[in-house]
Amino acid sequence: MFRKTAFVAVTAGLLAVVLAGCGQNSLSTTKSTYTRSGLVASVKGHSNQKTVSYRLDGQKTKTAKVHNNTFIIQVPTKTTRQTVKLTAGSAKKTVYVKSAKRLTTYTKMATAYNQALIGSKMTKSQQQAAQKLQVQGAALKKQQATIQAAVTKAKAQVAAGGTEAATGAATLQAQQAAAAKLQTQAASLQASQKTVAAAMKTAKAKVKDELLPTKVPTGMTNVLTTKDYKIRMNVQSGDVMGTAMIVPTKAFKNKTRQKNFGTSFALLSSTSGADAKQVMKKFSKETKSNKSSTTTIDPIVSKGVRFTIGVSSSDLYIFMTK
Repeated sequence: MFRKTAFVAVTAGLLAVVLAGCGQNSLSTTKSTYTRSGLVASVKGHSNQKTVSYRLDGQKTKTAKVHNNTFIIQVPTKTTRQTVKLTAGSAKKTVYVKSAKRLTTYTKMATAYNQALIGSKMTKSQQQAAQKLQVQGAALKKQQATIQAAVTKAKAQVAAGGTEAATGAATLQAQQAAAAKLQTQAASLQASQKTVAAAMKTAKAKVKDELLPTKVPTGMTNVLTTKDYKIRMNVQSGDVMGTAMIVPTKAFKNKTRQKNFGTSFALLSSTSGADAKQVMKKFSKETKSNKSSTTTIDPIVSKGVRFTIGVSSSDLYIFMTK
């Protein structure tokens, strides 16, 4: 009787241990350090809880849902390494996201992109006039600086008196004549500037819905959405960490929509630091040779900028990173 009672007690104890083990909070990740893929680093793991809480570099706590004991946390990359602290019930774990290179600053990219897009809607003669105006304006500024420096030196010579006073006076007289000539050139330049400004205003109106916002975005956001494509960026502290273009595959069946996408893609490539002509040539070659509707295309690398391309049944995805 005693032996039977002891056996039952031991069995009950083992069962309690097993049940306790089943109730423990589990939390694991596939890696201890994650790198960027596209615009984000995907922190993946497993847990027996319904949600997993996480904090990035001590920021506000967020939660991710767990499906079939699996969770994925998308972390937009930065130029610095990030610490991700995970919690599932009483279980805790810390992982890291590697730093990544930026493409450029958002302000620099948006300014160059918008100027080029506006310029693409101007006639060749208008473009040439704008380029000529830019060169002439730079030359006039340089001449003005030279005259100002000469006048400052001449005034000092006059103030010093003696033999230098005569030299200074002669210089001042010569610079007055040069300044008058410069003023005439500036007046002519202003007239040309008005003509170019009017042409740019008309061109800008044509692409007003295709320009990148001047306000610097923060984090992961769709900075521009048109019927032909969508531009998504990861912007951290003013730095463009990565850019993605999402294009409906049906847009490639229409020449106008295809052209609009091509223009935007070329400008994004160029403002990211890549050779746009080289990228467009390789992109055309890769997409023509791609026979599958759901696959990836070989990456394109130009001047340190990496273009990762994916194709689904409905959309084309192009990621630009360094």
